[in-house]
Amino acid sequence: MKDYELLDAIGGINPEYIDSAEKSIRKDKKHIWKKLLPIAACLCLVISAVILPSIFGGNDVNPEKYKYHISGAEMAMAWPWEYMTIAEKYPSVKFNNKEYGIKLSSPVSENVLGDPLGSCEATGVDSYTNKKYSETFKAYKINGVSEDKLIAAGTEGEFYVYMADDISKPATFGDVWDLYGLDQNLTFSHFTVNEGYDDKGEFELTDDAYIREILSGCGDGVLYDETDFFERDNRYYLTFTATSEALGAYKLVVYISEDGYFATNLFSYSHIYYIGEDAAGKIISYAKNNSVEAESIPYELTVSGILTEINDDYVLIDDSALCNNEEDGTVYKIYTDDIRIRRCVEFGGIKVGDAVIVNYNGEISEKNEVNGAYSMYTGTLVDGDLQIPE
Repeated sequence: MKDYELLDAIGGINPEYIDSAEKSIRKDKKHIWKKLLPIAACLCLVISAVILPSIFGGNDVNPEKYKYHISGAEMAMAWPWEYMTIAEKYPSVKFNNKEYGIKLSSPVSENVLGDPLGSCEATGVDSYTNKKYSETFKAYKINGVSEDKLIAAGTEGEFYVYMADDISKPATFGDVWDLYGLDQNLTFSHFTVNEGYDDKGEFELTDDAYIREILSGCGDGVLYDETDFFERDNRYYLTFTATSEALGAYKLVVYISEDGYFATNLFSYSHIYYIGEDAAGKIISYAKNNSVEAESIPYELTVSGILTEINDDYVLIDDSALCNNEEDGTVYKIYTDDIRIRRCVEFGGIKVGDAVIVNYNGEISEKNEVNGAYSMYTGTLVDGDLQIPE
C-alpha cells in the first residue's frame, strides 16, 4: 500500500491533506512487501498521534457525559516473537512460486474459505534475535476470488488474507469484477456525498442489489492509468465505505463520480475505471433516493479511562475521571484473551493507575463487557487542549 493510499484508507482525514500527500509522492511502481509493511505500520502510528481525537469513536466523544478525554498514540514497538500474531510473524508467503504479502492483520472467518489449494511456505524474522523462521501453511481459495490475486493462508482456525506481489492492474472493470468476485465480496451501504472536498452529508443504503446490477454490466469499462490517484477537486461523487473480509479490506473506499468513474483503494494500488456517465449517474441517483441520513462511522472503536485492576483474563477501566459528574462513570471489563491486548499488559509496561485507551472490534455488552479488544496504550488526561496532571 502506498503512503497516500494509507491516508485514504484510514478515513476521517481532511481530503486536502490526502491530496497534498498524493501529489508529493514519487510515482515509484516497484512493490516490495518487506519494505512497505514496516513503513505503513510506522505511518499509521504517526497519523494516529496527530488525528486521534477526531477519528476514533469511543466514550470520550460524548460532550453531555464527558468533560475530559484521553489523548495518546500507540507507540511503535517490536514485540517479542512469542507475543506476535501469525500475521505479524509471517508477513509474506510463497505459493506456486509466487510471493504474497499480508493484506489485513485480522483473521478471516471460515465462511470466507473456499477449496483447499495445498500448502505454502511462510517466512519471518524475530527482530530481537534476527533469527529466521519458516513454516508450512495451508492455503485456501477465497470464495469468488482468483488465487492469482488473493489467497487465505495460515494454520487451523487462524487464516489470513494474503495478496499477490503484483503491480499489474486488470485492463477492464469486468476483469476486476470477476477476479475479485466483487458481486459477492463487496457491499455498498454507508456513503458520503461529496462536491470536491466538501462533505455534503452521510447516508445509509438499505439495499445495494441495484448498484451491483449496474456495475456488473460495466465490464467494458477501461482502466484509467494516467495517474494513481482519484482527483476529487471540482468533482461530484459518492464515497462508499468499503469493508470486505474476503478482500482483506477494512474501511477503505470506493468512489463513484458523476463524470463516470469507479475508483477504489481496495487493492495494492489505486484502481480507476471509466464505467460511463450513464451507469455512474444511475448509481448516484439510486443511492440518493433510497437511503437515509446516517452518523459518521469511526475508523476505530475505543474506550478510555483509568486502569483500576489487572487480572489473568481481563482488566478493569473506570471512566469516572473523564465525566462531568463522576457518579455517571462506567467501569468496563476488558477481556484480554487476544494476544494483541494481552501483550500490552504483560510486556507493554502498562500498570494500574495509568490513563489508557483501548481499541476494540464489536460491541459492548449490557454489563459493560468488552470483547474483541486488540490494543491498549497510555495517554494523557486532557480538557480541550489543556493537559490535566494525574
